[in-house]
Amino acid sequence: MASIDTYGVTALYKGVIRLAKNRSVNFGLNLFILPLVLLVSMLLSGPDASADDASTVDNRAAGQSQVTLNASRVSYDDETAMAMAEGNAVLTYEGATIRADRIDYDAFSQKVKASPNPGGYVSLNALGRTVTAEGLEYNLDTGEGVLSGVRSNMPVGDGTLYVVGGGMQYMPYDLALERGLVREAKGKESGVPFVGIAENVSATTCALDHPHYRIETKSIVFVPGRRLVAKKPRLYLGNTFIFTYPMDYIVHIDRRALKHHFIPYVQSSGNKGTGAGLTGAFAWETGAVSLGLAYGSKVGFEWTAGIEQRLGGGFSVQGGIEHSWDSAWEEKRYRPRVGLLYERDGWEAALRVTWNEYLEDRKDSYYEYKGQLDRKPEFTVLTPWMKDHSLDISWFRLGATAGSYRERTPIMRSETVTRYGATLQSYFEYSLGRAVTFFSNITGGAWFYDKDNAEQEIVSGIMGFRYNLGVFELASGYERRYVWGESPMLWDEFRYARRFHQKIRFPLGKDVFLAVRGSYDMVSSAVDEVNYSLQWITDCMKWELRYRDDRTSRSENSLNLSVFFLAYPNTPVSFGEYKDNDPFELPGIPELASLSRR
Repeated sequence: MASIDTYGVTALYKGVIRLAKNRSVNFGLNLFILPLVLLVSMLLSGPDASADDASTVDNRAAGQSQVTLNASRVSYDDETAMAMAEGNAVLTYEGATIRADRIDYDAFSQKVKASPNPGGYVSLNALGRTVTAEGLEYNLDTGEGVLSGVRSNMPVGDGTLYVVGGGMQYMPYDLALERGLVREAKGKESGVPFVGIAENVSATTCALDHPHYRIETKSIVFVPGRRLVAKKPRLYLGNTFIFTYPMDYIVHIDRRALKHHFIPYVQSSGNKGTGAGLTGAFAWETGAVSLGLAYGSKVGFEWTAGIEQRLGGGFSVQGGIEHSWDSAWEEKRYRPRVGLLYERDGWEAALRVTWNEYLEDRKDSYYEYKGQLDRKPEFTVLTPWMKDHSLDISWFRLGATAGSYRERTPIMRSETVTRYGATLQSYFEYSLGRAVTFFSNITGGAWFYDKDNAEQEIVSGIMGFRYNLGVFELASGYERRYVWGESPMLWDEFRYARRFHQKIRFPLGKDVFLAVRGSYDMVSSAVDEVNYSLQWITDCMKWELRYRDDRTSRSENSLNLSVFFLAYPNTPVSFGEYKDNDPFELPGIPELASLSRR
């Protein structure tokens, strides 16, 4: 989590809000004040560069300048400068440690060859990482190694990736950069110790001798703490071959997410019919091309295509287009999009332009908005989640938005409206005992418009309890939204709301669970939605059959079957797939990442 002066930022933020509400100040200036304040804070915050540099210098100074070789038997030939160690051999040199039954060391070339006993393994620990293999050749000068018969455990997301078989090239990041194996500028992958390139390997996040799933691929590129890319892997469930994935298996390790879901989903809904979908990507070291395809019996095929290119320093550019169903007009439309994004140390910023973006939003039990929106453009900034130092169990983040918009519905077409605004989101939880936790998730926001001198303020949130009663896992929450003022547009209009949410989950058998979640609208005095979920959960996967019973006037019921890998809880839903908006879901706070989402 980024370390910044949270009190200073909050005071500055409040001052800018007061300035923004001063109508005597030029509106065009107000439009960009809030995002720019957060952007400047974002660029000035982050890790202390001098502290990192000092740490690196200290580590180098503390490193050993000579090779140490220990074993049951060690011999050395003065003429050839060759040393041989046998029996629990250990070689150490400047932070690198090699363990094997036999180690051959060439003092002239600084090359090492390590071999195990039959059925055994050698291990290399360098730069804080350990890799095991059936054999190893390693250059002490360059830090480069070639391993055969790899058996490596790599931390990914909320789990561990187990890689077995084949060979792996192992080298420091800067050496991989010099050889063109990665293409980002030196230092852009801050803190990355090495790059691994494995060939002809099997990988899984299941910690079992016979995993529930595995992928086999001819090539995996692994950058610790950042990403993993497996080229066109073959998927096996148990020992059964399922299919060859036509695109690349991409893991964003720092985001605890796959770039796209790896397995197709099956879905049935009232407005699109029964069908399926799959989303994937073709990747290179600094970007990817994404493709998504969905089919519904009532609407036919829908598709999306996009490209992303990282620029370094946390910046990336994106562009794409989708051809998808528009239920308001009952036809398909093209929806282009472009954007410049920033994401680093918890900061997020985006400059986006979209055309014909389709939006659906249930404003209350009686009214659902359906329309198209052009963002021309929109600029947003979000701070990292910051801990409230007065309460160790409370976090908050700030956001700001400025943009120009034009919307269309079947009955109206608006002129371009400019708005700017800010949000403050806070999350709090407190344990009341072993089985009960109180929580609150509250967001406040204010937006100002150049049309009719309009403004809109809201406070919206949910608070309640998560608790256990024997084998039953429960959650109860009270949601309320207050609204002052109004927007001159319909898509961002907020309405007063009061709801009660209840969730229960319990086992039906070994690894099988049933979850039910309902929402009661206290304004209309009616249950407006019930969600049923049948789950089969292994040590690494979750199969989920979900049915949504929509009891509002639109009655958009849906049935969905999908598969999730538990190591990647933040993976976005596939193109065209129904997204379950669970009010009890934890926010993306790094300190809460260890809590189970199962």
